[in-house]
Amino acid sequence: MRLCLASLVGAVAVACAGPLTASPSPDRLNYVALGDSMAAAPGVPDPAPPTGCRKSTNDYPSVLARRLTATTFTDATCTGATTENITDRAQETTNGMIGRQIDAVRATTDLITITVGANDVGLAADAEGCEVKSPNPAPCTGGFVVGDVDRISAAIDGHVRGWSMLIDEVRAEAPNARIVFVGYGTLIRPGGCFPGQPVLPHDSDYLQAKLNELDDRQRLLAADKGIDYFDARSMSQGHDICAPPADRFFEGYGVKDPAVPLHPTAFGAAAEGDALAGFIGPGRRAALSVFTPRFGCNTVAT
Repeated sequence: MRLCLASLVGAVAVACAGPLTASPSPDRLNYVALGDSMAAAPGVPDPAPPTGCRKSTNDYPSVLARRLTATTFTDATCTGATTENITDRAQETTNGMIGRQIDAVRATTDLITITVGANDVGLAADAEGCEVKSPNPAPCTGGFVVGDVDRISAAIDGHVRGWSMLIDEVRAEAPNARIVFVGYGTLIRPGGCFPGQPVLPHDSDYLQAKLNELDDRQRLLAADKGIDYFDARSMSQGHDICAPPADRFFEGYGVKDPAVPLHPTAFGAAAEGDALAGFIGPGRRAALSVFTPRFGCNTVAT
């Protein structure tokens, strides 16, 4: 009888363990970065291929990969990318079509960072459109709220399901990877700094409030899906577009080529990569190798 019971326990333990898969090596770190221009850092030296994505060899994913001494690193980020460009369809750029970003993810991928959402909800274009260009400007936010409907808030609500599916699809491609959603940070301080930066105080507060809303929804989603969320808002306070140029994490309006308005500076990209390295931590390899039970089983008493 004891022999039968022991055999049964052993069989249940094997079933709960699921299919036998190779565990990640403690010395291996395969890293893939997914996302839009806030990850790609267009205009930050030096340009990285492909040209149409306008990404930098010193964007935060590249800085993070160097800090973590990644075994392999694929920067699939691309300026202008939406969630659909990560999961569903190729992205059209000025230099041709760019394949789905998720195709860079493999079963052996250990770490994945994702920054996406602003283009999904139209917030990136709206922020650029709020630049004051006339002597007697009207607030730009009047076009975003019609009656009781806030267009950007409605778009955020409408895209939560898509972001959830994105996480599921990435996890399906790399079941053992650590996934980190990376937020957008503090672009502009309360009240702005008009006319130092040509955006009205009310518009400044509205735009940052929408960025906060986007960050907060993705932070809650990350918690619900059991992945990490890196909130960049605290670290970027005091380094917004109103800060002295040498202290900015983000370019302001009216910058000279190759810099891109309202996008990371070289200083900001480096700071975020460094902060993410600290967030992921020195014990990253052990964390990346944690086994997750399959088939709904948790533990087997012995």
